[in-house]
Amino acid sequence: MRFLIQPLSRCVTNRLSLYAALLCLPLPHAAAAQCERFPVQPERVQVIANDMLIDGIPTTVFDLQFAGSAHDVSEAFRAFWTREGVPAKARLESSSLLLSALDGPCHYVLQIAPVREGPHAKGLMSVMRLAGGDTTHHIPDAAIPLPPDATRVSNVESRDPGQSGRTSIVRVSGDAAHQARRYSDMLAAQGWSAIAIAPAYAVSGTSNGADDGAIDGAQQVAGTAIAMQRGSDRIDAVFSGGSGNGATQAVIHLTRIR
Repeated sequence: MRFLIQPLSRCVTNRLSLYAALLCLPLPHAAAAQCERFPVQPERVQVIANDMLIDGIPTTVFDLQFAGSAHDVSEAFRAFWTREGVPAKARLESSSLLLSALDGPCHYVLQIAPVREGPHAKGLMSVMRLAGGDTTHHIPDAAIPLPPDATRVSNVESRDPGQSGRTSIVRVSGDAAHQARRYSDMLAAQGWSAIAIAPAYAVSGTSNGADDGAIDGAQQVAGTAIAMQRGSDRIDAVFSGGSGNGATQAVIHLTRIR
């Protein structure tokens, strides 16, 4: 069972890292389709989220690779917006360079990480439409059961062909393992079937720096993960923290097959 849960916890953890970065190439019919200015042309584009709502804001997200260095991309980004008469900002956050511009209702954010000299800078670009976009959730609030007395920290919905997903990050008081069991019992009482419940392991690299996903002595339990299903809906959740009198954080993701 732990081999089933580990990819689940890694997936949710990686998703959380991505959303946290985004909260700090327009395509037709994308959520931010009317925000179509692209300040720096990449040499490679990978769509991460074509139709997403981040705390109710329509957002499109891309993984980009550029022909120039991080410095070249930063200069081109700011030069583009200067020519257009649009305020742009740049700041360093840890090892990342964060570039942003607000063009009317369109908020462009380009995160280049890590910042290092090289001929091919890589980064994430999000385009958020702050007004005038479609903010209707495909998965309503009522479809996502949250733990009792939970405080919602963030809320993200992604819409992919054939399925939608919605992720809530919440805080609850008490021990993570206890809260996970309590949440699992609550879902079971509502007709959800348990797929798995087991420790969630912190992902660490092997001695040669590669992460082969094996469970070894270098890995530590980071919390408790559960997976539940009801009809075409599936919930994957990871509860972590909450030692002593601290707060537990839970990442709760619901996938709905359409």
